[in-house]
Amino acid sequence: MMEAADFDMIADLAIDPSNGWSIGSFGAIGEFVRDADEPANIRREPARLEIVTSRGGMRIALAEPLTAIAWDSLSADGESWGHSLAFCCQRPQTTSRVIKSLGADSDALNEGDRGDRLFDLGVGSGIVVMALRTGDAGLIAALEALEGQALLSAPAIMGEVLRAQPHRVLLSPAGRIEVFQPIPPADGKSPVGPHTHLLTKLIPKDRPHSANVPIPEGLQAAISVHPRSPWRTMLGERHDFIPAYDDAFAPWLERFGLPEDGAIERRLRELIESGAAPEFADWPDTRRGRTKARIVLRRMAAAGDNRVASWRALHDRTPVEIEEGEEA
Repeated sequence: MMEAADFDMIADLAIDPSNGWSIGSFGAIGEFVRDADEPANIRREPARLEIVTSRGGMRIALAEPLTAIAWDSLSADGESWGHSLAFCCQRPQTTSRVIKSLGADSDALNEGDRGDRLFDLGVGSGIVVMALRTGDAGLIAALEALEGQALLSAPAIMGEVLRAQPHRVLLSPAGRIEVFQPIPPADGKSPVGPHTHLLTKLIPKDRPHSANVPIPEGLQAAISVHPRSPWRTMLGERHDFIPAYDDAFAPWLERFGLPEDGAIERRLRELIESGAAPEFADWPDTRRGRTKARIVLRRMAAAGDNRVASWRALHDRTPVEIEEGEEA
C-alpha cells in the first residue's frame, strides 16, 4: 500500500539545501535549487514553508493529501543511476490548453510581485500550471491579445517573452515554485540554479511525466524532490560513486518504493546468489522491470560484486529507452 506524506516530512527535506525540487508535467517544468551558503529567506509555519533566494523560491502548502513514491532511474552513461521522490495526488483531466489571465498574483512569494499579472500559458498537464508573471505593459498586452489561444499556435509571443524576461511560476496542489532568473534564448543554456524548461515537442502529448517515470497510472507528481546523486553534482557533473549518498536514499526506497520494484530486486539478487546463468534466467518483460533490474546490476557492480559482470554484459548494454523530444 502506498503511504501518505505529511507536511513536516516534505518541509524537513526542503530545508536541506542538498535537495533539488521540481514542479512540472511532461515538457513544462520548473526547478528550484539553492547553494548551501546562498542567502535565503526561510519562513516555516505549521502547514506552510517558504524559501526565497535572489534567484527563485518555493512555497510548500498542501491543498490536499499527497502520496509519496520513490524510485531510482537509469542513466545513459552505462554505469550510473539517479533517484527521485515524488509527492503525488490524483490526476484530473487537463481543463485548459490555452493562454489565460489569472489576474494579479496576490500569492507571490515576494510582496513586491503581488501586483504583477499572472498568465497561465496552457502548457501544463493535469494538476500543473506553468505561468508567467509580469508587470511589463507590452507583454501584458500581447498575452491578453492571445487569451483563449494555444501558446504553440502563437510562436511570435516568445520574442516578447525574451524581451520582458518575466518570472515563471509553477503551480500545483503542493504549492508553487517561482523562477526569477533570465530565460535563455532558444540556442542558449539554462542558468545555474532555479530555471524552467518548456519543450514544445512534448506539450501536445498532455502527459504528466515521461514513460520512464514509474508513477502509477492515475497519479501525478504535485512536487518532486531530487536528493543528492551518488554519481553527479547538483550541476550534473559526473564524479566517482559516493556510496554514502546512495545509502542515504535507501530508506526512502524501502519505505516509498514501488512493490514491483522491490520484487524484481529480490528475485534478481536471489538468482545471482544461487549462481544462475544469465543466459537461462528470466529477465523482466516490462520497460520499468528492465530498468530496475539494470539498476540493481549497476548498484551491485559499484559495490564491487564481480558476479554481475556476465549479467551486465548480456542485459545492461542497450541504450536507455527514451521518448522523442526528451533528448532536449
